[in-house]
Amino acid sequence: MCPQCGTREDEWDPDLGGDPYAYTAQARKCFGCEEIHLRQKEIPENASAGMKVLLLPASVVAAQEVEEALTGR
Repeated sequence: MCPQCGTREDEWDPDLGGDPYAYTAQARKCFGCEEIHLRQKEIPENASAGMKVLLLPASVVAAQEVEEALTGR
């Protein structure tokens, strides 16, 4: 199975019982991926290795901010 698209060779290859037209690729905009891309551009080049941008629900971020304010972290 391809780790990127999630399909297997036998799904495509007619010799293996597959259908070369079983899937149709379409371009779609993902607003989450766009947000990640924009935030990644804000990470300085000299930042430590392994810096990642995560999408978190706004309610989770608000709860983290309250916890930080209460604990002084």
